[in-house]
Amino acid sequence: MDCRQTKKEMGNEDLPSIYSLTLDIAYKKGSRIINRDAWAISRYDTPNEIMANDSKTMDRLKLEFYGKTYKGQKHLIIKGVRSKKVVGKVNRTAL
Repeated sequence: MDCRQTKKEMGNEDLPSIYSLTLDIAYKKGSRIINRDAWAISRYDTPNEIMANDSKTMDRLKLEFYGKTYKGQKHLIIKGVRSKKVVGKVNRTAL
């Protein structure tokens, strides 16, 4: 491949974007509902898509808010996306 080719010529415009997100999170610990904000890096940009499809991000957020030793039910809800920034594109091999 010639080093003079641009990204558009290589066909990267059809790849999905990767987003840096600031999220509004609600989680239940005991009988209390706690609202916090958190960050995430994901291919998905809506709360429903993240909760349904991005298990790695959801597991990281549960670990961040509940810790390793919490024994009860771990209910975590993404209420909204506060900010969204495109940081790159998905690798062609990751599709």
